[in-house]
Amino acid sequence: MTYKFNGARYMTNGINSQLSLELQLILWGMIAENIKKGLKMDYLQVFDLKLIHIDGVRMQEITHRQEQPKRQNTFAFESDKPINAKIFVIDDIDHVTMLFNHEY
Repeated sequence: MTYKFNGARYMTNGINSQLSLELQLILWGMIAENIKKGLKMDYLQVFDLKLIHIDGVRMQEITHRQEQPKRQNTFAFESDKPINAKIFVIDDIDHVTMLFNHEY
């Protein structure tokens, strides 16, 4: 099965109320970038968000991974409000849902 993450997009109330619009857009953008590159996508995209400090600067680290085929990419950027969270984005063909792992 080919997952394109182009169905109607939904998010849980938890994502809507607790995840900044900036981070939502970054996560959607990371998926879109992989699709644009023609990479094979798993139905489940996992994002591990972590607060880190580099040279005393608060940073948001995001690790984007999937199982099939196995792939992982990590990057960090300066952030006033970094968070620690695990977020899933699930493609069931008709729609794509973003949710916190504890909402699954």
